[in-house]
Amino acid sequence: MLRKIASIARREAAEGSRRAGRTGLHLERLETRHLLAAAPVISEFLADNETGLTDGNGDRSDWIEIYNAGDEAIDLAGWHLSDNAGNLDKWTFPTQTLGAGEFLVVFASGTGVPDAEENLHTNFQLDADGEYLALVRPDGSIAQHFSPEFPRQRDDVSYGQAIQPADELVTPDSPATMFVPTDDQLGLSWTGAAANEPF
Repeated sequence: MLRKIASIARREAAEGSRRAGRTGLHLERLETRHLLAAAPVISEFLADNETGLTDGNGDRSDWIEIYNAGDEAIDLAGWHLSDNAGNLDKWTFPTQTLGAGEFLVVFASGTGVPDAEENLHTNFQLDADGEYLALVRPDGSIAQHFSPEFPRQRDDVSYGQAIQPADELVTPDSPATMFVPTDDQLGLSWTGAAANEPF
């Protein structure tokens, strides 16, 4: 295709040069264009669900959110999720259409069976201490993975990536006031982290 475009460009340039009484050829390199037909990604997950989202069975299972970052719908049938780098097809999506810009929550309960509300459930759970996690294409190639593992997780705090840019909440010249303890009386509680958790 690129050769055909280059050939047409050469002919048009040569014809233009002849008309103008000039000789020579001028080609310009075109910028690369990438089409995002369908691009599912792991946008967020929660590996220690204590008080959050409940599944269709009323349980607070771990969960993984899939986002279609492309501009076309995709049937996820044949795609996989895995927590084992040596077994990339550990859990396989059934037929499930995910529209462009849509999200899908898959519960990582370990049951592998859809619940009473037809929510999908993987046959593995997530380890809050950190582990491998991958989204794998039907051909077995890795679309996305956390390797060697995602970091240790906190209770009820999801881990993921920003999908849409956030508005600028604070500008570089915004005034600010900060309160910082002058002793260790509060421990790390003022940071939102427990004393035994990394900050």
